[in-house]
Amino acid sequence: MAQVTITGSIKLVGKTQQVSDKFSKRELVITEPSGQRPQHIPIEFTQDRTALLDSFKAGDEVTVTCYVNGREWTGRDGVTKYFLSLSGNRIERMGAAAPASHGGGYSSAPPPSAADAPPIGDDDLPF
Repeated sequence: MAQVTITGSIKLVGKTQQVSDKFSKRELVITEPSGQRPQHIPIEFTQDRTALLDSFKAGDEVTVTCYVNGREWTGRDGVTKYFLSLSGNRIERMGAAAPASHGGGYSSAPPPSAADAPPIGDDDLPF
């Protein structure tokens, strides 16, 4: 699983959503300057990593380390589609001495697996 680092300003810090008894998620949107058209990049923090976003707000300049996840989904019509998502693992303020962490940091935490994601029903899209 590939790991990437994204640097930019926070556009949005979403609220934590309790998807099921065992799965929670929180969205962070980073605006990354890119030529004439800035990129607005959604990154999903899951489980106990949702608390990493508590001290951040829109406008903060940050660097986020995340994993690139790919999923395959076949609809009822038999058409298979592929989706990418970014799973946040670590976030730090620009110029900060240490990364923001919860309970000792996540720099050595394993990447999120498909088991962390909520189940997908036959008629549900995977996002």
